[in-house]
Amino acid sequence: MSLMQPPDGPRTMIDLPVMPAASCEGVVVANVPVSSGLLQLVVEFDSPVTFQPGQFAMLNLAGDSALVFSRPFSIYEAKDRRMSFLYRVVGRGTRALNALEPGAALVFLGPLGRPFPQPDPDQPVVLIAGGVGLPPLAAWLDRQAGRHAGEIDAFFGARDGGDVPWDLLGDRWNISLDSLKDLPAGRQGWQGLVTDLVASRQDLGNRKDRMVLACGPTPLLKAASRLASARGWTCWLSLEEHMGCGYGVCKGCVVPVHDASGGPGHVRNATCCTEGPVFNAADLAWQD
Repeated sequence: MSLMQPPDGPRTMIDLPVMPAASCEGVVVANVPVSSGLLQLVVEFDSPVTFQPGQFAMLNLAGDSALVFSRPFSIYEAKDRRMSFLYRVVGRGTRALNALEPGAALVFLGPLGRPFPQPDPDQPVVLIAGGVGLPPLAAWLDRQAGRHAGEIDAFFGARDGGDVPWDLLGDRWNISLDSLKDLPAGRQGWQGLVTDLVASRQDLGNRKDRMVLACGPTPLLKAASRLASARGWTCWLSLEEHMGCGYGVCKGCVVPVHDASGGPGHVRNATCCTEGPVFNAADLAWQD
């Protein structure tokens, strides 16, 4: 694997460690549905791979079939030489990747971006994931389960019962559903927005030092930010932005952030792929 370091550039107040990225080819091991809308892609490499929860990779077809722009995928899991991703087919790029069968070559650039921070050892944590926002939080939970001394409450929101990857979630996640249709026998779900499910839990309001980690569509992230702010909780968000390169050159994924160095009220555009995708919610200038 050849090492590639994202270029230096302006950064927000966030200072999280970034692992050097590798550009290489992998081989598809599996590319299968895990729910009615989500698919799991498993790729094997020549040497072991690793990442930090919250980081992502840029994936592309190999050879003459390569797409003009790679597609960003949050990393779900890495074990030895295999790395897996969860995704949803939404356009030409993901349709092309969905067509890859076991044995097909795939181009990988990663891990990229800044991961979720580590909380204090005893700090309670609330995980809020929606749809394809599950991978970084599931990875974080897998790493911290049995290690983190504080309470960990995990919440996952989906469209309906069929859209939930039940076999991957196990029993650690509280499930909210826009609709209770297609709910498998023996499974339970709360109808409504996942952030409303978090807000309904009175036992979570008993401490002010909770940390929220969230990933999902922008409306979910804004709701998580509002909820955390109202309760005095720290909140870190992994943004889902359109990315063309993944390492800060194309500037297609900029997001507005507060920048005190420019004076009171100053806002600048931060490059999500290198300064994020994880941001402190307080740094984001949502109104801009």
